[in-house]
Amino acid sequence: MTHRAPAPADVAAAPGHWRPRYHITGVRNWINDPNGPIHLDGRYHLFFQANPHAPAWGPPHWGHVSSPDLVHWTRHRTALAPENGRPDADGCWSGCLRIIDGRPVIYYTGVVGEDDDRVESVCRARGSADLLTWEKDPAGPLLPGPPTELGSGFHRDPFLWQDGSRWQLLLGSGTTAGERHGQVLRYESPDGSQWRYRGVFFAAPRRIDGLDLGELWECPQLVASGSSTALVVSCQVPDAPRPLMHAVGFVGSIVDGRFQGAPAGLLDHGDVFYAPALTTDAAGRTLLWGWAQEVVPPSTQATMGHVGALTVPRRLTVGDGRLEQEPVPELAALRLAPVGAADAPVEPALELAGAPVDDGWTVTDDVARLRIRAADSGGSLVVEVADPVGGERAFTLRRAAGNQVRVFVDGSLVEVFSDGAALTTRTYWARPRVRVSAPRRSDLRVWQLDGAVVR
Repeated sequence: MTHRAPAPADVAAAPGHWRPRYHITGVRNWINDPNGPIHLDGRYHLFFQANPHAPAWGPPHWGHVSSPDLVHWTRHRTALAPENGRPDADGCWSGCLRIIDGRPVIYYTGVVGEDDDRVESVCRARGSADLLTWEKDPAGPLLPGPPTELGSGFHRDPFLWQDGSRWQLLLGSGTTAGERHGQVLRYESPDGSQWRYRGVFFAAPRRIDGLDLGELWECPQLVASGSSTALVVSCQVPDAPRPLMHAVGFVGSIVDGRFQGAPAGLLDHGDVFYAPALTTDAAGRTLLWGWAQEVVPPSTQATMGHVGALTVPRRLTVGDGRLEQEPVPELAALRLAPVGAADAPVEPALELAGAPVDDGWTVTDDVARLRIRAADSGGSLVVEVADPVGGERAFTLRRAAGNQVRVFVDGSLVEVFSDGAALTTRTYWARPRVRVSAPRRSDLRVWQLDGAVVR
């Protein structure tokens, strides 16, 4: 549950200490959706949507980073960029990376045109063994647009998996009649090249149990765990002032080529998380990254050197109709030194861990404030934010009384983990240093984290 007060007036210019340091951001300017995560030959590769030319959304490129350990990341050259005269002239939108016949292949959404004239096609690029060089398919798009019978131009964000000897492909879409709602489409192929439309894979009403599921679904992701299958979609209302709402999950199974499942709720209980991407690593873990949006007025955003970030890598598990997340244990390697109660103010690159009581923990610079406290006799956790840019917000997520809570603060970016639930938000600090306090400091451990791990 989220409560938000109106944001205050614009600030004159964005300070540099808002930029996250141990999270992935662009070299400069804008990033959004994570794309194509894969664990290959002992290295994690992660791609993402980027506009390297301005601190705002623009025709997307694919940025690329890689890591041996999910902590230290190396930047690589741009993997994909829009090209005039091609089906991606107005953007290389989201997709996935798969190994097809022993070779890396990116499947992505190529876009030409805008608004009602926009064409969304499924495109392909083949990569070198080290994933550093990519060649677009000279034959053009695999799917030049949606099937005629769909009646909708929304046809984006391919996600592939192999089902026996055949490949399956999912695309996000939406309906056009009645109360519009999201749906996922399915295609099938014997070789990853020739695709046949197989109809609607899954759809759900606009609202379930008070949760708005939007008019359009983006970035479908599928994960199997034992006898259960989870489908994750990102919900959008295209004409709304803030169209990118949240990501939701469903848990069920695939029967005769269609998904049948029940809602598993929000993947994140904050106000900036969107478009998660999933992969399975060599250890069999399902890993997840999401896009952390900003909560700033446009005129402030225009002064920012880095807009948007990716969350820390999270482990996703499926069980008892729930999707649970926790930060990967490798993140403990970020810890540099404990922060004591009497220490001077520190840079906002921190991890907090413990069991907050009613009075909770506070991170503040005397102007902006982040507070985490227990409520309902410890059965829930309340996260409160107040700063001069994003305004005042409060969020609630579940918590088993006494269980450990972990909080990551990195520049303005905040991630909270409690009882398998996650919450992502922003706190725009007025000062470059913050203080951490708790009435019972014995209930709290604080570490300064390494802010120089993305190079």
